[in-house]
Amino acid sequence: MLLKEYLQCDVTELAKRIKTGVISPDEAINCALSRIHEVNPKLNAIVTECSDFAKKCLAKLTGNEPYYGVPLLIKDLGHSITGIRSTEGSRLFSTNVAPFTSDFVSKMISLGFVPIAKTNTPELGLSYVTESVLLGPCRNPYDSNRTSGGSSGGSAAAVAAGITPIATASDGGGSIRIPAACCGLFGFKPTSGLTPTGPLTNELWSGLAVNFVLTRSLRDSEALFNQIADQFRVRPLPTDKKPLNILCLEGVFASVPVATPCLEAVSKAERLLKTIGHRIQKKYLVLDLNAIGDCVITLIAANTYTAIKLQETQLGRKATHDELEPVTWEFYERGQTISSYEYLIAKNNLYQLTQPLHHLLNQNDVILSPALAQLPLFINELRTDDEFESYLHKNVEFSPFTSIFNQAGLPAMTLPVLMYNQLPVSIQLGAAQGNDLLLYSLAKELHSMLPNFNPNTLS
Repeated sequence: MLLKEYLQCDVTELAKRIKTGVISPDEAINCALSRIHEVNPKLNAIVTECSDFAKKCLAKLTGNEPYYGVPLLIKDLGHSITGIRSTEGSRLFSTNVAPFTSDFVSKMISLGFVPIAKTNTPELGLSYVTESVLLGPCRNPYDSNRTSGGSSGGSAAAVAAGITPIATASDGGGSIRIPAACCGLFGFKPTSGLTPTGPLTNELWSGLAVNFVLTRSLRDSEALFNQIADQFRVRPLPTDKKPLNILCLEGVFASVPVATPCLEAVSKAERLLKTIGHRIQKKYLVLDLNAIGDCVITLIAANTYTAIKLQETQLGRKATHDELEPVTWEFYERGQTISSYEYLIAKNNLYQLTQPLHHLLNQNDVILSPALAQLPLFINELRTDDEFESYLHKNVEFSPFTSIFNQAGLPAMTLPVLMYNQLPVSIQLGAAQGNDLLLYSLAKELHSMLPNFNPNTLS
């Protein structure tokens, strides 16, 4: 198979060609490995290759799996493969070799996917950019001076650059949607709890995070959602298709400056949505964002401390300051002081504080916002050695719209709608818990009226 042909295939098309014998799984995997060697020196999206594991994995598959032989990239955070290095983007974890394969990766393999490499991620997923001290910055395929976003930045850059048509990802505050927006991909965060998280826990980041994938095509994302997600908790689409009530909300998101192209993307989406018959309404809903933020910091600090404490136990020693980035160290120290009472109160309060948003979405259909408040940041613009509160504020200035959907456990997606100075600009759409299929349906309506997005590295 020619690399040029490979780059035109999404997951669905590649699986079809393998099934019909047009190409072999080995050819597809070799194309992916060739693409790594071609573009990764510029992007730094791939941090660990596992071609030997790929061969063993392929040999164990039956050939009857729906995605038999399609090469897959694995995020190097929380998505482990037995016997393969698992760094979590941290110097403290840099020598870790995974003792088990995570349930999400096992699910992907059971569908026929073949993991070939692991992708770049910030330390413990604590940044909206992917620029860890251990692994170095992951660069945007549209502009290598800019970030690919975080924390699934390596996965997004690799998929956008055509290394594979799919990579695993996770989202605890926007970590699928932010990189997707930066790299011109469709990004989807399912309703919390719908996808596998084990074997160590039944929820990620105290319920804030969810596992899923990044794909080059919308149809692949929807197909994988139907294969992976717990369908018993997904609301079916109504049989009678009616115009949707779509809200542009104020008061729900942090009040920060929003770049003109990001606002223009929303205006374009509004025009398109009205054209196909949907209703757009502006509404004000007050949420106590400071109280919500305090709850989230408590939960993240507790989870960060736990992850580091488990690693200390495995290493048989304490973590040192020079093994963790300053922001991570601050979360770690704060986590040490959190009592079980404070943790549970934070979790319960977060649930109560986000209830007004749930009530609103039970009476309406969809929330529309920009995906980001800024264009993709330049490399080193957001630094983990910044003062802690300043660092948190800069994250919010970049992405004030994504995290509330994690905090409320809601499904949300980002969709590129325009280009500005050769950079993709996306919108975000969110819905009520379990209304994931409604978002996919709306995405398909919009997608049919939008251009395809390909980074410069593919031209």
